[in-house]
Amino acid sequence: MNDENGTLRINGHNYRILFSRQEILERVAELAALIKADYRPADTPPILMIVLTGGLYLGVDLSQALARIGFQHHVDTVGLKRYLGDEIGGEVKFLSYPHADLGGRDLIIVEDVVDEGCTMNFLDTYLKNLASPPLSISYCALCLKETHGPLDFLIKYLGYTIGEEWIVGYGLDSDQGYRGLTDIYIKI
Repeated sequence: MNDENGTLRINGHNYRILFSRQEILERVAELAALIKADYRPADTPPILMIVLTGGLYLGVDLSQALARIGFQHHVDTVGLKRYLGDEIGGEVKFLSYPHADLGGRDLIIVEDVVDEGCTMNFLDTYLKNLASPPLSISYCALCLKETHGPLDFLIKYLGYTIGEEWIVGYGLDSDQGYRGLTDIYIKI
């Protein structure tokens, strides 16, 4: 798949490694330590709310990193969609709603990348307007694009700030493909 220069060809475009699997896992461990430092043990542990599908890879690694350091937590998912292929745009839609009762719970939203911020703004508004809203909402994103739009929330746990280039791998896709790449690649 990679040529001798480490370049990957996807859908007619060249990509190179931006973050290796090892770099990602080290950063996820650092984020887990920050989360553990911010939350005291409670009768009802916080919920890692993984935004599907891209956030699944970060969510699993983060949950395992938290378990390794003894941080009790629960896991839930929410499915949202805004992209059409590799293009940003479109109306945000629910593909699946959270399963847990979120009322009075601490939530940590886990997302792969915040591009413009529309999807996470949509989720933030939804969560805050529930009949029984969460006690608190924190955001964890692996990547934040420098060119993001206005955000209605603060990303408290951030892996990396990146440029506007398209990225794939580690949950990030190109027209639903290439999510399973263990490294993150950037279009060149």
